[in-house]
Amino acid sequence: MKLSRWALVAAPLAVAACGIGGAMKSETDVVAKAAGKELRVEDAAQILAANPQIPTDPQVVRQLADLWVDYTLLATAAAEDTSLSVLDLDDFVKEEQDEQVVYRYLEAQVKPDTSFTDAELDQLWNSEGPGVEVRARHILLKPAAEATPAQREQLRARAEAIRVRAAGGEDFAALARETTEEPGGKERGGDLDWFGRGRMVPQFEEAAFKLQAGQVSPVVETPFGYHVIKVEDRRQQPIGENREGWRQHLKGTAQQRALTTYIDSLRKTAKVVVQTGAEESVRELAGQENLNLRGRAASRQLVAYQGGEVTAAEVAEAMQGVPGQGRDQLKSASAEQVKEFLETQALKEFLAIEARQKNFRLPAAAADSIRTQAREAIREILRMSGLANRRFPKGKAGNGAIQEAVRNLMEQAVAGQRQLPPLAKLGYALRNAYGADVNSESFQKVADRMKAIRASQPAPQQQPGFPGGMPPGAEGMPGQPQPGQPQPGQPQPGQGPQPGQPQPQAPQPQDGPAPAAPAPGQKQ
Repeated sequence: MKLSRWALVAAPLAVAACGIGGAMKSETDVVAKAAGKELRVEDAAQILAANPQIPTDPQVVRQLADLWVDYTLLATAAAEDTSLSVLDLDDFVKEEQDEQVVYRYLEAQVKPDTSFTDAELDQLWNSEGPGVEVRARHILLKPAAEATPAQREQLRARAEAIRVRAAGGEDFAALARETTEEPGGKERGGDLDWFGRGRMVPQFEEAAFKLQAGQVSPVVETPFGYHVIKVEDRRQQPIGENREGWRQHLKGTAQQRALTTYIDSLRKTAKVVVQTGAEESVRELAGQENLNLRGRAASRQLVAYQGGEVTAAEVAEAMQGVPGQGRDQLKSASAEQVKEFLETQALKEFLAIEARQKNFRLPAAAADSIRTQAREAIREILRMSGLANRRFPKGKAGNGAIQEAVRNLMEQAVAGQRQLPPLAKLGYALRNAYGADVNSESFQKVADRMKAIRASQPAPQQQPGFPGGMPPGAEGMPGQPQPGQPQPGQPQPGQGPQPGQPQPQAPQPQDGPAPAAPAPGQKQ
């Protein structure tokens, strides 16, 4: 089962640390430090200014600083041992293994009936399948902009009286010519022709698609006013070769509904309570360079649940596994999104405790698979970066060689010549092992220096191969995958059976007469 409910919460709230020292405020010429090596303002400005399409934006400098720290630490670790023995692999994969315990435990608890007979498939295809269209008429009564609640209620009563007449068998087109207030509606007898899903405002669409041919709706309120709807006909392409795809879609839908119901009930059982001020505390954490909390700051309770709590330290740890630019996503998230993120952390802990109490464990083969995936992901990053077979001398000469190699990687990434994904959780583990720091106060200085460098240089020639267009990686920081792409350096989740959800092709709407302007009920 694909546990997309967790993913929907986690995706918009991915956040990460940019460093762990936080002691560089006075070093205005240093952008970042890692394992005894430095990225200076002039170096960062020269690297970024080389691509004229890179904006002089402090956030782009942040991306470069994080990437430089990641790969400086990776090169340092690889120089010591290409297997990255500095990492405790069991500790590195523990979070993923815990996630898999929760994942599999949920699968064991949520087992909906996903069997569908051919007759049920046909009925659901004809009523809910993609491509269903209805032909309908409607009558609209429009309240005045300044209408009082009493006046709106009177208008609704008029609509209800019209509905009773229509349901009693009166000619709907004649009723529309007599009563509708839709512009142009009287002339058309309220006819809306054929339409599919997505064409009307949600309240109107939901009511219309519930009706079978010949049925009249209850009074429907939309932003346009009060509607009475009559569906005259329905059509759908034959299910044909879409049958198995539709069956898998319905299975997936049934599983997701069951999961949603289970999690909603779990919220009540777990008695999750987000503490006052917790949302603001999370935003403060997202703005901190140091996510290794200690003492009272670490133990502060953000969420309470039946039998446990989520502390600031646990939330900070959850923020460590993704790239630094995700911090800004959390800062701009709504209070409701932050609250849901915290509730999700609590529910995952609650489920993990419940699973342990029932002696529910990850099979040894699955645990070994996660470790293997982690090793393979590390090897792939080393290969992609060209560090897999690179040999560096020892001592100061080695440090200089590493700095030169990483600068070359950054230049290639900025030029769009090499893909360098952020190292996510691997990067943070390396920060913990070697130490690193990023100086956010230097970012604007780098951006200003980029402007000065470009101003002193002749206008760049059009890059070959990109006439009139943008060079590789021109949007944001080149050399990095776009948001949403998988990021190496972190063991990928083990995949349980995932219901396929193919979208059968819907028939194209037939051409037909349409009013000059969108009818009330239609999306603008």
